[in-house]
Amino acid sequence: MTILKYIIPLIAFLALLPAAARAQAADERNTLRLAQTYEQAGKFEDALRFYRDLYRMNPSNTSYFDGMRRTLTGLKRYDEVTALIGEQLQRRPGDFQLWIFRGGVYLQRELPDSAEADWEHAIAMNPKNGQVYSLIADQCVNTRQFDTAIDYLRRGREALKAPQLFAFEIARASAMHMDFETAMNEYLGYLRAVPQALYQIQQQISMFSEIPQALDAALRAAEEQTEEFSDSEPIHYLLAWLHMERKDYASAYSVYRDIDEMKNARGMELLKFASRAFNDRAYREAADAYAETVERFPDQAYIPQAEFQHARSLEALYEKEGVPEELHGGDTRYPSTESVSSYQGAIRLYEGIAARYPGHPMASESLYRVGYLKYHRFGDHDGALEILREIADTRRTVFSNTDADILIGDVLLAQGDLEASIAQYDAVLGARGIEEQNRRVVLFRIAEAYFFKGEFDTVLVQLKPLTDDVGNDIANDALALAAMIAQYRMPGERPLQHYARVLFLERQRKLSEAAALARSMTEEFAATDLVDLAWLKLAQLQAESGAAGDAASTYAGFLEQRSESFLRDRALFHFAKLQEEALQQQSAALETYQKLLTDYPNSPFAPQARERIVALRKGNS
Repeated sequence: MTILKYIIPLIAFLALLPAAARAQAADERNTLRLAQTYEQAGKFEDALRFYRDLYRMNPSNTSYFDGMRRTLTGLKRYDEVTALIGEQLQRRPGDFQLWIFRGGVYLQRELPDSAEADWEHAIAMNPKNGQVYSLIADQCVNTRQFDTAIDYLRRGREALKAPQLFAFEIARASAMHMDFETAMNEYLGYLRAVPQALYQIQQQISMFSEIPQALDAALRAAEEQTEEFSDSEPIHYLLAWLHMERKDYASAYSVYRDIDEMKNARGMELLKFASRAFNDRAYREAADAYAETVERFPDQAYIPQAEFQHARSLEALYEKEGVPEELHGGDTRYPSTESVSSYQGAIRLYEGIAARYPGHPMASESLYRVGYLKYHRFGDHDGALEILREIADTRRTVFSNTDADILIGDVLLAQGDLEASIAQYDAVLGARGIEEQNRRVVLFRIAEAYFFKGEFDTVLVQLKPLTDDVGNDIANDALALAAMIAQYRMPGERPLQHYARVLFLERQRKLSEAAALARSMTEEFAATDLVDLAWLKLAQLQAESGAAGDAASTYAGFLEQRSESFLRDRALFHFAKLQEEALQQQSAALETYQKLLTDYPNSPFAPQARERIVALRKGNS
């Protein structure tokens, strides 16, 4: 009995030990997370307090030690860091990282001899360990001792007899030291040895390619090595990429021509360049590359696609810069108004593709572009409908593409036939295999049609599934339309119905009628909030119609009469743009931009206004 009296409590105590240990471990984890949170937030004093408590409990835990070391370093308490590392060295004298870390602290304290002594000790311990040299270089870079960092990295390269070792580290340190030539030599040497590293090297160079002198140095080095290693495809690819980073697509085109010949690619490399150039809006070079491919390799299977992309590039070039010579042409299969006759050349190219390759997907794509141009560029609704109806069934059933069906609905709406357009859109929604993005586009088009009809409750029902899925352009448009209805339909719907009619006329390109209705709204509904939208829409319509002087008067009248409007910042910005671009009144534009910044410094238009002010001042200097 006497023995049992002591044994039973002992057993109970021992049973509690695991639970106590688990509780302590959980408490340590929570404390560590708290310390790390403070450290990540830059609150080093708070983080240090928790790291210190953890370190006292368990000084052999490297996570606690590293946390102490980092936070003390962040607080620039270098004497304490030195003492802390010295304490650990007594426990772990063979840990080379501790010697390197203490050397880094010595460097922070401007004691380079002591730093060198510790680092030499670490190297002597592990002369063939690449991590030693890399960690020492990191300490040097942290104190902006770039030359010293590079020296240690080169020393490690020699010690390990690995010519490409540390190429990226040396290049990065060189670039940070503004020695871009050395950086490029390292990248190019590595690329010659490891051709598959091209993308990785491009990513590295892109970190400093926005610096003009860096890009110049990169190009010089790449051009020199292209001549020296004329059979190196990766270096040619890098040179072409550098030209495109500089927006010099003509030079990149020349390099890709060389690559195509080197690889005997029969135009495939030219097509790669043309695709990149088109995506980067370098339409002239894209068109030239597609045309060259078609001319030089007429027997290749990709020719229909190349011909189509050539026409597409010329079309895009017109939209961006004006009419290139190739776009001027004579009659087309589907005659249009002469209002935008310059596009006839592009249409002729598309029609030629459709005639040469009947049944080919590019024939359908070409005819779709013709219909698109008829509608969007010529305003030729009948011509657009004729060709779109000719191809819609095939595009839907064979290619699972409903774009022609959707565009038919758009044309019907622009013709003013809301019922027919809604019926067309509804039919598209019932099509098999409609893509989700197209489905969302059609739902929004239907909502717009009901908005133009003034049936706002129906609009909100149509918009509901679109506004529930935020984060994309259609959702943003849907939210904006729903917000307009919520803001302006009360106390009565009549003003908003009139404004919807203005927008409907604008969609039909009946700009004079839309402007007349907007002007009447500024008088009839002057006491409503919606009148502000009517004023600004009137000015916009006048500007689009070429009546820049009238638009300027409207903006000025709005700013004078609507002193309390929350849209004044928008009016000031667009008024300034009108003065700058259409009226060529640079001084007046500068004054209006400045008024916008003065009166509304937090306006969403403020950043653009600042950019224009800088540009205008630079132009006047």
